[in-house]
Amino acid sequence: MSVMLGTIDEHSTTESFSLTSRFFPSKVGGKPAWLDLKHIPEASELACLKCNIPLVFLCQLYAPIDEPEFRGSCFHRTLYVFYCNECKGGRTFAVFRSQLRKKNDYYSSEPAEPNDPDITPDMWGIKLCKVCGCKSTVEYENIYCSLHHKNIDSNKELRDKFIVVLPEHIINEESDEGSENASLNSEDDDSDYSENSDEAQIPKGSLQDMDGLDEALLEMAYGGDKDDEYFEKFKKSISSVPEQVIRYNRLESPLWICTKRIPEANDIPSCQFCGKQRSFEFQIMPQMLYYLKLPESSTKESFNFGILAVYTCPASCEAGQKYKKEFLWEQSPL
Repeated sequence: MSVMLGTIDEHSTTESFSLTSRFFPSKVGGKPAWLDLKHIPEASELACLKCNIPLVFLCQLYAPIDEPEFRGSCFHRTLYVFYCNECKGGRTFAVFRSQLRKKNDYYSSEPAEPNDPDITPDMWGIKLCKVCGCKSTVEYENIYCSLHHKNIDSNKELRDKFIVVLPEHIINEESDEGSENASLNSEDDDSDYSENSDEAQIPKGSLQDMDGLDEALLEMAYGGDKDDEYFEKFKKSISSVPEQVIRYNRLESPLWICTKRIPEANDIPSCQFCGKQRSFEFQIMPQMLYYLKLPESSTKESFNFGILAVYTCPASCEAGQKYKKEFLWEQSPL
């Protein structure tokens, strides 16, 4: 299996409908486009374990699996990543996996069209927070997920102080071999679903204004010995597509940025639902920081990272919760 690379073209125009749930987007920022519309995680599951402030939605990746042994259980499958923007050390991350069969309560087996009626959680009685797009609570009139977001919505100073929603960008995907582009997304005006395929092509984009990787950004994410063999391998591996923000390589190994903070097998917890040892699925690259455009802060540590490696159940098990928690390992700046 070739490595799939995710890139962002910040100068492209994305129609708003293509970022909604029925088009199964892979994207950075904005509000989550939930896959299973009736069983969205509770607000308490999306709060930082340390500071109790709601987590910020970082990205989602549409990653169906069509291998025969899965028996169609992952016809639609999306992974969601959240993080705490407020904590300094030992930052909280949360990863959720959601999957559906081809026949489900929400989506037709035929590709959605731009003029089709939108489908939202509200159709199943689920209300979303008007600030962040996560599940609201009865306690806050089914309008907000928390007092924190209720206060932010009514106070401009708080809105300017806290990061709640990141800039939104579609993730375009291509093979690392420079051959035909392939996508984990499901939409393309010129392609159709087939009975034997979980995915369809979408128009590809690539950065037009980056001739090479921003060396300062890379060194910020790394910050160690430039003779580190992992760092040299990292730079060589990304040289063909230096602007990549995602590397998808399910069941293989991450591309680490340095020799430090590489996890041992016992550092990766087993799936809490089926007991299988989680395996690597994809990683978020430090190049993503360029597009988040987070403000500099003199009062707290900014959100920097080396590699964010996501580990998931290799069986993508169905039993238990509809949005299952998976695991993220942060290889942080040194």
